[in-house]
Amino acid sequence: MSGYVDNVNIIKLKSISNEVELSMIKEILDDNNIPYIVKDYGSGGYMRIISGGSMQETDIFIDKSVLEQAKYLLESIGIN
Repeated sequence: MSGYVDNVNIIKLKSISNEVELSMIKEILDDNNIPYIVKDYGSGGYMRIISGGSMQETDIFIDKSVLEQAKYLLESIGIN
């Protein structure tokens, strides 16, 4: 997680099943100081630690107040 996110205003930005896309999204959010939470499902978190990647889907959550900014940034790099 990068920064602090208030649990009351958390919303899912995107579900990802591709490690390259996940890295790109995390980097653009970090570069723009947008706090986020990455949530792995099933054994995904363990696999990410052990092998550096996961075959499970991953969700990225952000604060509602930056949702439009985050969507704009992702669209600017071709991620819908």
